[in-house]
Amino acid sequence: MHLETERLLMPPLSGEHTGALAEVYADRDVARYIGGATLDPEGTAAQVARFEVVRREHGFGQSALLDRNTGAFLGRAGLHPWPQWGEVELGYVLARDAQGRGLAAEAARAWLDVAFGELGLRRLTAVIHPANTPSRALAGRLGFRVHREEVTPAGVRVLVHERHAS
Repeated sequence: MHLETERLLMPPLSGEHTGALAEVYADRDVARYIGGATLDPEGTAAQVARFEVVRREHGFGQSALLDRNTGAFLGRAGLHPWPQWGEVELGYVLARDAQGRGLAAEAARAWLDVAFGELGLRRLTAVIHPANTPSRALAGRLGFRVHREEVTPAGVRVLVHERHAS
């Protein structure tokens, strides 16, 4: 599934994006809220491979976020199932220099349209570290509300926000 927005090209995240994603994860300011992720290049490659499996099995997954004008890699966004909770999460991670420009919102809105439209999902979650104020604010602007607190399989306490289809 290849999505596009006014400022973004959003092809499926794949092995070709691993190096660029590892660079994003290497920034401690970006990575501090990605609980439990192995952020070194090998761990990033394994994560991208898992995302590719999810896409094959579920028909949705993570997109690379590329600047429409320059082709620069800006991060990732998309849908991810949490089988242990029986939920699908909308998530996003942007490089520090891509933050604060509305790009996460732009990508998230594109995925909301797909999730509630083409995929026919009735509910999405956003799993966010409690201290990640910018991400929580964005989730609120997108219509998500805090639903509960959870502990991820990696042992990180998170707030699970939810949004229902209109």
